[in-house]
Amino acid sequence: MTVSENTSAWYQPEPSATLLERRQTDWQLVEIFQHPDYGNQLVIDHDLQISEADFAYNTAMTAPLLAVPECQEVAILGGGDGGVMNELLAAYDRLEKSLGQVTLIDIDGDVIDLCRQYLPRCCGTAFEDPRSEVIVGDAFGWLEQARGLDAVIYDLTMDPVREGISRSEFMQDIFGKIHDSLRPGGVVSLQACGEWQPDRRQLLEELRGNLDERFDAPLEQVVMVPSYGEMWTFLAARKPPA
Repeated sequence: MTVSENTSAWYQPEPSATLLERRQTDWQLVEIFQHPDYGNQLVIDHDLQISEADFAYNTAMTAPLLAVPECQEVAILGGGDGGVMNELLAAYDRLEKSLGQVTLIDIDGDVIDLCRQYLPRCCGTAFEDPRSEVIVGDAFGWLEQARGLDAVIYDLTMDPVREGISRSEFMQDIFGKIHDSLRPGGVVSLQACGEWQPDRRQLLEELRGNLDERFDAPLEQVVMVPSYGEMWTFLAARKPPA
């Protein structure tokens, strides 16, 4: 899930929400709230990430992969709440389609542990599924070594993760790595931004430009994510077939 792109720069929990756990990990401040309408929520560094009611987010992220024939190797970058992985596995089961290995790479093992404990409606049994592999580590470093993937789901921020690099340079680097990791005809899917984000137009133009530069068959979805309280844009595209 994205960090720092949600329009609520400082998450203000519902007065009737209950704080279930607060943990300062090696990487970030992680909080779990119980919301009366949206179920349990994951908040990282005071930024709302996902709620158990936000099935629309997970569906939008995984839907583009359902058109990939013989999807055997999938990487989810980020996504430590397990929601995207759970929906992907469940969608293939509902369609009675074969799905190979799904590898989730997240930097913070505490997020995974807390979501398994407090957000079961989100992650389901995805972490125990024999088709899933979980790596606690650097998703960008892992991606740099990956080749021949059928699909990549980018469930992270578009804000630079290191100092001294602009967002445009960061995007160029990330989309280049994703392109190189995919087989011809492979698909990338990502969340973009909400309708109230101040630089929404510029961000979308940058994202579309980077996708158009390396990929084809673009797909754009605009979906209401309940706990965000706004329409959210999701993008996907395909690496050109050989």
